Amino acid sequence: MPGRVTRPSTKSAAVHRGKPALRVLGTSVSLIEPIRTRAEQDLGITLDFIIEDGTSAQRIAALYPEAFDVYDQWFHNIDLIWPARSIQPLDLTRIERWDEINDLPKRGRLNADAETAPGGNPANRLYVQEDGELGSQPTGHISMLPTVHNADSFAMAAGGENAESWSALLDNAHTGRVAVQSDAAIGVIDLILAARAAGWTDFRDPGNLTVGEIDTLVDMLLARRRKGHFKAFWATEAEASALFEADRVNVSSMWWQGFVALRRRGVAVTMAAPREGYRGWYGGLALSRDLDDRRRDAAYAYLNWWLSGYAGAVMARNNAHISNPETARAHMSAAEWNYWYGGKPAGEDLRCPYGRVIVRQGERYPGGSYADRLGRIAIWNSVMDEHNYLVRRWTEFLKL
Repeated sequence: MPGRVTRPSTKSAAVHRGKPALRVLGTSVSLIEPIRTRAEQDLGITLDFIIEDGTSAQRIAALYPEAFDVYDQWFHNIDLIWPARSIQPLDLTRIERWDEINDLPKRGRLNADAETAPGGNPANRLYVQEDGELGSQPTGHISMLPTVHNADSFAMAAGGENAESWSALLDNAHTGRVAVQSDAAIGVIDLILAARAAGWTDFRDPGNLTVGEIDTLVDMLLARRRKGHFKAFWATEAEASALFEADRVNVSSMWWQGFVALRRRGVAVTMAAPREGYRGWYGGLALSRDLDDRRRDAAYAYLNWWLSGYAGAVMARNNAHISNPETARAHMSAAEWNYWYGGKPAGEDLRCPYGRVIVRQGERYPGGSYADRLGRIAIWNSVMDEHNYLVRRWTEFLKL
């Protein structure tokens, strides 16, 4: 588990060598060097990326709005951040490409035929309602600008069975060599999907467990943990990647960015396309309540830059999708677009944002096209109504 977050520096980053400057708080999922350098170049600003694991970034955002200007994280965390009033509503009249954003974050599904998945669906916490709370009814203000997202699953070590079910995380064949994400809003979802797939139990609403359901799930997981089933718990994609590099695990929860990191370093793993569907996540950008006018103007320029195409192309190469894909398409080769979004075999070797080959010609994206995968989200990352109780029981499980 991430350690206790100490009070961060509150030094203003409003001006740096005569340029507007922004402090962007988030995770390594989207705060990567190619994004920072190009945004600084295009916008004429200075960016200070404050990179934390997800839980730590969430705590800083809730408790210390004076310590950041832009918050770059995930929609399900809004359930904890918005009540703290540490971020401000975003004015849609200042979002230049709002109409280009597809229906997934706006309506909770890509098209009318897709099912609306339970959990922290971004559409249910997107719009700021008249009473100041968040909901799905469109208004002129939003909580976060929808940006990067994907449908995650789990990874298998090279040479292992190409699992097609979440039950692999609980399979006795992998006892002692299983890793799970440590964030209660993410790792629990993976194990809910695994428990259902393995036939252990089912839930009234798998994205929002009752106290009794939490106890049932955690008690079963504790019994499995006492038998040595779980090898490790990780907080960042770097930690997840290190477990495979050191040959400590056969199967692990995995973010697609971690999969790219492993491919970049030449570690062969397989990403599962589970028949039960995926765990969905959606990222976005929010603004601190403490911005002055100059930093607010720079922050809106940064938000609009994210939708201008280049960032979306870079994030595709890092295995995350952007909320307005067609604009990113102009910054991608035909082979990149066909692989990352079209579900077609790679027409050539494809490179990550750092220039390393991560996809070989002829490979096909596991699970198919963008529409295929994002149309099969089983549960979104979720902050449940009983989140505090879940965290207490989850912590008991992690620390056993």
